[in-house]
Amino acid sequence: MIRPLNIFPCFLITKIPRNVLKSGIAVISRKKEQTVKRITEKARETNVCREADVVVVGGGPGGIGAAVAAARNGADTVLVERYGHLGGMGTGGLVTIIPNLSDKYGKQQIAGITQEWVDRLDARQAANYPKKEEWGTADKAIVKHYAAHSFFMTRLNRVIYSVHIDAEISKYILNEMVEEAGVKTYLHSWGTEPIMDGNKARGVIFESKSGRQAILAKTVIDSTGDGDLLPYAGAEFEMNIPPAFRIANLALCFWVANVDLAKAEGFRKEQPEKFGRMIKECIEQGGLGGYMASRLKNQESVVWFHNRFPNRSQTDVEELTRVEFEGRKRMIKTHDFYKKYMPGFENSFVVLTAPQLGTRSSRRVIGDYRVTETDLNSDEPFEDTIAVFPDVDRGEASEKHPNTCIPYRCLLPRGVDNLLVACRAFSSDTIAQEFFNLIPHCVAFGQAAGTAAALAAKNSVSVRNVNIRALQESLAGQGVPLPGTAALSKA
Repeated sequence: MIRPLNIFPCFLITKIPRNVLKSGIAVISRKKEQTVKRITEKARETNVCREADVVVVGGGPGGIGAAVAAARNGADTVLVERYGHLGGMGTGGLVTIIPNLSDKYGKQQIAGITQEWVDRLDARQAANYPKKEEWGTADKAIVKHYAAHSFFMTRLNRVIYSVHIDAEISKYILNEMVEEAGVKTYLHSWGTEPIMDGNKARGVIFESKSGRQAILAKTVIDSTGDGDLLPYAGAEFEMNIPPAFRIANLALCFWVANVDLAKAEGFRKEQPEKFGRMIKECIEQGGLGGYMASRLKNQESVVWFHNRFPNRSQTDVEELTRVEFEGRKRMIKTHDFYKKYMPGFENSFVVLTAPQLGTRSSRRVIGDYRVTETDLNSDEPFEDTIAVFPDVDRGEASEKHPNTCIPYRCLLPRGVDNLLVACRAFSSDTIAQEFFNLIPHCVAFGQAAGTAAALAAKNSVSVRNVNIRALQESLAGQGVPLPGTAALSKA
């Protein structure tokens, strides 16, 4: 049975008027004890530096998938990225994991551009993952081998296909991929707002050291991660995140090098209770918890620390600044403690802190369809399925429903045309967001969005009106696993 193209009801909606930046001088009430002043900016003209079929804002995983797919499918494509590198959380955020590519049975469900990224890393010995014959196994000896790297396993102790990657080599490889595809790329450029004509996106404004410039395009793809274009497009979105969820936390990851790993791991295995007490003491002194060892070739002396910082909002610049400062303070306290007390860390040093803060979730668009927990507990494909995500982290629920189909409509902002959302800001509830906003998911969103934008340009239709069957066939031809041909034939 295939689910029809119905619209799922939405709630907890935030909508900001399109003229929010056009108000005159005013004082508005934020809270009883606070007021905010506004100024009127002078009218100005902005130079159009380029016109294209597709402009992608954000060069993280979603932006890479979108830009490469759009360009390879014949669209004149521009990519705008605020940092000096591509890859987002997978590179600058030091979240060097591409997880959950296979389901509990070991069948790969996320491939396409994601797998190409891994293949190119593999060619440079810059990726590590379980052997293919181990995917899906529950063999205790194999599970024990990967115990220190929980992202290689499901919550019910089955080995899955997840990849640990080299961040610096990835930066080079992603540059290579967009260059080969013919994408015009602007780094050090912050896409600030879409150019709107009523409810239709016509391009994007971006700021850089070259000044304020505009790009006109037939389709705009928001791959900013946080849905930064949504408020200025007049799109509806929600931001509710339960405090206990993983996605409610920021992160400032860092690496420590020159560790005698054999000594450190020997201590952890031989004296686990003492190791646990030391970790607790480190946290009590303001430091952070445990580490993970790198499994990459020639990085035997490198360990990495992931962390979680509660916050009020991941789009509040004051909170982002606070966590940057707090994160580095806690990093120093952590390393000082480890260097003084933890066997194997005597000659270690901090080699790298993440050049971009780890953000996990903020705005989520209200789309033509909203992916919810109900969908995670269903095995039925949609008529407009554009990706299949392994569901491996929900324990018994994942055992019953090991895969979830994702509809194209969750990338389409409700009531806004010529705009696609291809990042973790896809239309979802908090449960779907908690489990499906990781790096490979965003690449998959991007690959679908970029392909759809290219088809729309080729056929002179809006992205909302692309031929779904043609989109699915194109994705399948790009190596994206989708439901079988029998399911597609009924679409």
